[in-house]
Amino acid sequence: MSAILELYTLFQNYGYKYSTDSRNISQGDIFFCLIGDKFDANRFAEEAKKNGASIVVTNREDLKDKEGYYFTVNPLTTFQELSKIHAANMPAKKIIIGGSNGKTTTKELIACVLSGHGETHVTAGNFNNHIGVPITLLGLRPHHSFAVIEMGTNHPGEMHTLCSLVNPEIGIITNIGKEHLEGFGDLEAVAKEESEVFLRILECNGTAVINGDDPWINSMSKRISKKITINIVNEKFTQAINSIAEREFLAYINQAMPNLQLTIQYPGSTLEVLDFALAGSYNAYNLLFGLAIGNYFGITSEDCIASMQQYSPKNNRSEWRQIGNTKIFLDAYNANPSSMEASIRSFDTLPGKKIYFLGDMLELGEHSKLEHLNILVLLSELGVLDSTFLVGDEFHKHCKQFPMRFTNTSSLLAWLDTHPVEADYVFVKGSRGIKMENVLDHFQN
Repeated sequence: MSAILELYTLFQNYGYKYSTDSRNISQGDIFFCLIGDKFDANRFAEEAKKNGASIVVTNREDLKDKEGYYFTVNPLTTFQELSKIHAANMPAKKIIIGGSNGKTTTKELIACVLSGHGETHVTAGNFNNHIGVPITLLGLRPHHSFAVIEMGTNHPGEMHTLCSLVNPEIGIITNIGKEHLEGFGDLEAVAKEESEVFLRILECNGTAVINGDDPWINSMSKRISKKITINIVNEKFTQAINSIAEREFLAYINQAMPNLQLTIQYPGSTLEVLDFALAGSYNAYNLLFGLAIGNYFGITSEDCIASMQQYSPKNNRSEWRQIGNTKIFLDAYNANPSSMEASIRSFDTLPGKKIYFLGDMLELGEHSKLEHLNILVLLSELGVLDSTFLVGDEFHKHCKQFPMRFTNTSSLLAWLDTHPVEADYVFVKGSRGIKMENVLDHFQN
């Protein structure tokens, strides 16, 4: 038996227990000495053993031949390999989700759809990277019927590693957008990275749900024979229901804000003017992904819709906050040029007086100046520059001709203290590091 299989046997024998934090060791845990930019858990190898770890996975040469220590060149790789073996031994049907925008919302909607039809294991929070995905996989248990696994990437090669850990039955790339350009360089590189999802689907003879409105995704899905397609249409349905392809789901957006109203058509039926708690035209795709996955697993469209209508966004992700008479659209968890443009355009459809608070879009590298200026061009085209406030070093540095810009939310709030603003609707969006949720303080006070 190979060393990694011996380690997996121990993992099974000790009840699937492990830890990556020496401060939280339980009796029998396998402790992995992971190494990061600012930490090296090898420093706590002996301490973990004393605190009850059954075995410590380490790359320290001085512990190589000591009892109770598992020596490896790279503890992270071993951690990932263990999660791969474990996932392969668990019976859950596995759904993988990649893409530039909407992964987390899509994940949550799919979980809503599936959870009433079998115990569903879901990526927690944004645990979608090289450590988070193995943590998700190691959380699988024999009683799980479904596993919804979100995968994120910020540099070339990461998605290949993540996809290789899972044998998916079905997979999604939500879209291809301007994400993490600092790490990828351009949109083509983003597309190449995300295409690993479809390559893995091909390797596993799985099914892909295709966003038919995204040209990159259409191109990279040509070799996939087992597919379901979703599309947003620009006109009310006029074609006969029977003319829709066997695996095609269409939506017409009756209203994008303050909440989505959709008419959905699929083989055999049309569902008229459905209301959802989600806002923004872009979330129509995420809802169609949930519908497509549910149908794939034999759940009726009516049940899928009913489940997704119960979902309300939270954690500063596209959620509405009501403060007094002001309705605030808060999307302060992350931002890139694609998501910023889509959400601004949807917000612009609202009636009444509107104010826009925009925070920096981070991790754009050499593209930062152009992309931040492009947002100003968009705001100018919509005629809302006079109602806009910009926050963050990137906006402040690159948009020098714009008067209402601030380096951080503290300086913005200080200005607002003496120049209070009011509106029917307020738009708040930016990358997580800008902490745009602080803007709500002005309206609460």
